Amino acid sequence: MQWQKPLAAFVFVWVIGFPALPPASAQSAKPKASAVSFAGKTVTILIPYSVGGSADIMARMMVPYMAKHFPGNPTVIVNNMPGGGGIIGENWVYNVGTKDGTLIGQFSTIFTDAILQDDKAKFELGKFRWLGGVRETAVGFVHTNLGIKRAEDLPKVGKKIFLGDNSLQSPRGMFPRLFLKILGVDHKFIGGYGSSGDQRAALRRGELNMTSDSFSGYSQAVVPMVKEGVVVPLAQEGTLEDGKVVRDPKLLDVPTYSEILLKLKGERVRREPEFRAMELLLNAAIVRRGWAYVEGVPNEIFSAMAAAFEKFLKDTEMQKTFEKAVGFEPQIVTAAEAQKIADAFVDLTKKYPQAVQLLKEYARKAG
Repeated sequence: MQWQKPLAAFVFVWVIGFPALPPASAQSAKPKASAVSFAGKTVTILIPYSVGGSADIMARMMVPYMAKHFPGNPTVIVNNMPGGGGIIGENWVYNVGTKDGTLIGQFSTIFTDAILQDDKAKFELGKFRWLGGVRETAVGFVHTNLGIKRAEDLPKVGKKIFLGDNSLQSPRGMFPRLFLKILGVDHKFIGGYGSSGDQRAALRRGELNMTSDSFSGYSQAVVPMVKEGVVVPLAQEGTLEDGKVVRDPKLLDVPTYSEILLKLKGERVRREPEFRAMELLLNAAIVRRGWAYVEGVPNEIFSAMAAAFEKFLKDTEMQKTFEKAVGFEPQIVTAAEAQKIADAFVDLTKKYPQAVQLLKEYARKAG
């Protein structure tokens, strides 16, 4: 099968910022201008997911602005290589794709794939070179028929929680599963839903009474359900500021999972394997959509494109288009910030092997 040379990785990492982030690696140095030019060439953004998904739609929406800021104003295209939940495209970018700067991976699940599908992942996460990304929190919510109005009420809900997501491997669904386990709440995980829209429909049918959605989905589709009186938001994953997890500035009225657990369980909760597993997941979610090169791309090309991505992400016209499409301004992550997040995640996997093993177990069976 012929594939055109791929391009950008779109990663949105969410980090639980307990330990301080490590210093940026040498390859994440501040972007420098150079004489690099892609004039007359084609730069490909490789999406390891299907056409029509949220990552694909967002990439295609951004392509004109990328072309505007990439050196030499090249033609920019999107190629899709779905399979294995993203692992096939991730492997292809790392092992097969060109290293001349004309292929950029746009990733959403590569952090968790590196540990949850380590038997299939034919790449070293630490050898990707991040060009930038966009942050986005996720929000957990419940049906109002549970009779609760805040997450602190979950331990005394008196009803079984039926939590849904697309698969056991979904980080978005794994987060509330770990949260419920720490709280000791009786729950059952139900997978196999094709999209967050399917999960919302299942919640309306009474098949589920809890699920989670990214902020873009939450703001567009769940907020109307809140106003309708169908669901109640409970918690958000949060975002990272100076190495600490804080509430997303667009969602200040919803507490983070970590602050709820610290409130109910105290500081000792930090030592629980499930809490450390949540920390890993947050580090895997801060760059929920991100772009990356692989090791081997010349330093001068990386630096030029990192600078170009920063201009692209700060382009006011692009930001207005983004906001019109998803309902809020993008929270950007620069190349240096994305690299720090990636380095922190790799370090945490080494620091907390028990948490990594726990996540692998959650990826194999409902827990």
